[in-house]
Amino acid sequence: MKKIILLIIVTILIILYSCDSNTYQDIEQDPAATTQDNSGSTGSTSGSSSGRTSGSTSGSTTTSNVTYTTDVKPIITNNCVSCHFSGGESPALTTYTQVKNATSGGSLLCSIQAQGCKVMPRSGKMSQINIDLILLWKTQGYIQ
Repeated sequence: MKKIILLIIVTILIILYSCDSNTYQDIEQDPAATTQDNSGSTGSTSGSSSGRTSGSTSGSTTTSNVTYTTDVKPIITNNCVSCHFSGGESPALTTYTQVKNATSGGSLLCSIQAQGCKVMPRSGKMSQINIDLILLWKTQGYIQ
């Protein structure tokens, strides 16, 4: 009986230890801080045409405020607008207001994070870097 209880406790501890979660503090840190292309130079990430990154001697990049126009719109355009346009699948995601409303309502984040919702885009979960940029945009107050 003692062995069973000990086994259950160890199993619970392993499960709790292995869980990964992103806190707002994690998200506020630069999600592209360690990205590099194959040439070793730093740059913006896939889906983000930011260009507002600056390299440091350690090879990391620093992103200022995430904006809809520069950072989020290219991600949405590349991954969502082919289906979620005006007159297409609901919700439409072609304007700042539509994307902001879908994000603040939780439906967009639930779908792209694949957290109990239908996984979007249909081709499969988008990169974590893109998801983190959208989360950071939300955290920073939906800067246009």
